Amino acid sequence: MLITVKDVLELDGFKHSRIIAGKNGLSNVVDNATLMEVPDIFPYVDTRSLLITTLYPIYNNETATNELIPKSAELNLAGICIKPIRYIKEIPPTMIKQANDLDFPIIELPPDANLSKLVTEILELSLNKHINILNFRNRVHESLMKLFLKGEDIDSLVNNLSEIVKLPVLLLDNDLNITYMSKNLNEQEVSIVSSPNNHGNNRFKIKVEATEYEEESYIKHYINAGKTRFGYIVLLKGEVNNQSLVVAVEQASLLIASVFYKNYAVLEKEKSFQDAFIRDILQGKIDSPIDTINKAKTFGWNMEFPEVIMIAKLLMEDDKKKKLLYEYILDSKYIEKILEEKLLINSNKIKTVYIDDSIVIFINVIFMNNIKENCIEVGKLIVERLRDKVKVGIGISNTAKDMDSFALAYKEAQSSLITGSILNQNSFVSHYSDYEMFNIIKEVKDTEILNRYVNNKLGKIIEYDKINDMRLMETLKVLIEENFNVKKSAESLFIHYNTLRYRIDRIKELGININNGFEIGELVLAYNIYLWLASNQR
Repeated sequence: MLITVKDVLELDGFKHSRIIAGKNGLSNVVDNATLMEVPDIFPYVDTRSLLITTLYPIYNNETATNELIPKSAELNLAGICIKPIRYIKEIPPTMIKQANDLDFPIIELPPDANLSKLVTEILELSLNKHINILNFRNRVHESLMKLFLKGEDIDSLVNNLSEIVKLPVLLLDNDLNITYMSKNLNEQEVSIVSSPNNHGNNRFKIKVEATEYEEESYIKHYINAGKTRFGYIVLLKGEVNNQSLVVAVEQASLLIASVFYKNYAVLEKEKSFQDAFIRDILQGKIDSPIDTINKAKTFGWNMEFPEVIMIAKLLMEDDKKKKLLYEYILDSKYIEKILEEKLLINSNKIKTVYIDDSIVIFINVIFMNNIKENCIEVGKLIVERLRDKVKVGIGISNTAKDMDSFALAYKEAQSSLITGSILNQNSFVSHYSDYEMFNIIKEVKDTEILNRYVNNKLGKIIEYDKINDMRLMETLKVLIEENFNVKKSAESLFIHYNTLRYRIDRIKELGININNGFEIGELVLAYNIYLWLASNQR
């Protein structure tokens, strides 16, 4: 514990001393004691030092006397002990007023006080407390190190620390979520209340049942390992200036960081194996379905069928920010929490993994009714929750009924993702079954036939769009979607009715007849082929 002015007053040498000003500064921390033997003492004192003097060096210098208290307070000294009578009859009223105004303690010493002994007594107190802190630190370190070397988990380290300091202990992640807490909090409702406008300053309150703990009533310390920050360790009800507890938290944070880092390294290795395993599945490289299902369990994946594959891709240019956001989404189980919160899917029915600049989500839909509609709702919910952070594109496959269907389902999800990105400028959710014509188109093995068909039907529009910024292909897309209803198409495009009529005239001038039902059917087919080719050429 740190030494304060109040502690000093309890020493034997200060029994007959009295505080005559600055009582509100009794909690000032005392690191040292200094005898004032020269007029210009300030270059020779450290902050949080207690000044001890008879005022002899300045007693006949009014200016120096008037400046002593303000300068001492400005330099963050702990206080001043003055022995009057020999050189001054009494402590000047000006100094007393200054000290009260500045909450700077003035201690009046008795006439028989031995100043050198007082300094020695304060230094001995400081030394003893420092030795106690070191001993306490060593005890904490040795106790936790034994557990660490035995391979005990973080939960065990947290509870051991709590028993040593006799205070509740919490571990928080970087987003202030509670990840571990000591047993003495198990039966209580604990929550973290982040401060409003908490722009990176990590200020928060801790609420235990009906009691709120402000920053002054707990001790927190970062859990760092190298450049990686894992969160915070927090001691509740600790005096902030209690140096022993601060040291205990520092020691605990080092060992807990080591466990986190070891777990992190193991997890990264497991992720590498997991990614390779899932890539093999998506490429159809499966030797034994039973072995594959058992291996999936080692990665926390309870593989059951039917499954739907969903691919979520962040639509942003900054690769560094995108990578950090992907890591955040995966490490925090952001998607799983969203779906659990809305009671759509239990987290053990989901597997998420990062592959090829996107997050691949396996969803077990064995007990899901209206599979397509619910999967689209899941996709829309993910898009909505991430709306303030980034634009998101989501492609959804048809149902994979067995392991052999995974490779096809993955291609379907990829295809619907690419098609969605072609059709949308903003966030979107795209389901493969919305483009059922693709199933017919893909049966044509010779893509040259498909390219010629698209070129014959749409080639002039595509070339026209490359030269002119009239967006005729987008116009054609909306016309098809709105069954060639001009009024509805204009509303969907957010353009004036006459502007759309002008674009339709350009389309007609390019040889496209949108008044003939048979030709409209060929246009729709050509447009779907165009989309399918685009989605398979990326």
